[in-house]
Amino acid sequence: MAIGDHLSDVKVLWGVAGCPNTSKILLTAAEKGVDIDGRSVDVNSEVEMNEIKKHSPFGSVPVLKDVDFYIYGTEAIMSYLDDKGFGNSLVPRNGVARAINYQWAHIASASFAPAVASLTGGDDSAMETVKAGLAALEAQLNAKTKRGDYVVGEFSLADIHWAPSVHALCLYNNESLVDSLPGVKAWWGHMKVRKSMSKENYVAYTVLPSLDEIRSNTLRSVSINV
Repeated sequence: MAIGDHLSDVKVLWGVAGCPNTSKILLTAAEKGVDIDGRSVDVNSEVEMNEIKKHSPFGSVPVLKDVDFYIYGTEAIMSYLDDKGFGNSLVPRNGVARAINYQWAHIASASFAPAVASLTGGDDSAMETVKAGLAALEAQLNAKTKRGDYVVGEFSLADIHWAPSVHALCLYNNESLVDSLPGVKAWWGHMKVRKSMSKENYVAYTVLPSLDEIRSNTLRSVSINV
């Protein structure tokens, strides 16, 4: 069986360009060598949202379809793709590292991402929260007990949780916040060039949206095995 044969059914992802949760799923798929047909959703369209609610009871996006199986909830989809794809698990096997992974994923989702969304949306009062988040990330990346270039040491889901919001900062002319912190700058440099964990010649970073794609809600796809 050739690589990718058992993933020949391309999975469909409904999401929103620029939404950090949608980007997390695209990054996970890219890292694990899973092809995705990205389809944008207009959350202000009653017709489109009624279709989403057929498979996501509360109308939450993103939603993933794998043949006839539908999944909603960002963490659920990321976990599913992690198990479905190639390469090592994105969740550390060591108990301490695994807990730290979930801890930093939580900080990214619950604190950092909302602050970045507010800042890039024009709310300058969110700047201090964004800076505090980056300072915490800098400290973690420089932790003496950590071995490796990534949030936990080895690459994990924690890095994927942080990446879309850092990408958004750079898109909206706040790259200086990243560049001012040596650890964060180096980490982001690694993120932008690292090859897929699936061992394919694919850089996951390339699935993240451009500013024009965010404004037009044009969702990228992941095409590795085609």
